[in-house]
Amino acid sequence: MVKQGQEYRANMDRVVVELQAMVEQARKQKDVIRLNCVMDKMVQVKVNMNIADQALQKLQEAAARSDDGSSLHEYTRITIVNQKVQVLQNEGQTCVGAELNYIGATRVEVEAPDLPAGVTDPSLEPPPIERPPAASLYQ
Repeated sequence: MVKQGQEYRANMDRVVVELQAMVEQARKQKDVIRLNCVMDKMVQVKVNMNIADQALQKLQEAAARSDDGSSLHEYTRITIVNQKVQVLQNEGQTCVGAELNYIGATRVEVEAPDLPAGVTDPSLEPPPIERPPAASLYQ
């Protein structure tokens, strides 16, 4: 179990290296959206690696004192963390950035009917407002 736990931990190191390469690539491409996505995955992987480090240390201690129950528990923790890291690795690979292409300033053209100066379209004027009846006898 200790050997397998160490292999899982080494795999997590490889995932960090892969994510770091993706971060550098996103920085070079100035893809802020992808950079934020991959950085988020990397932070989560590092948190899980801290958990794996603690579990691996406890696993080695439990194995040294031949505590099978604790060993199995810590090995299970490392296995679960390894699976989470693999999921985060896949999510990091699927981070999609946005193409930030600048086409130009937005231009809006408005067509209005030809009306004489000072004349408005009566259909656009609001209807007259009538005062509602008093709500109370006391005014």
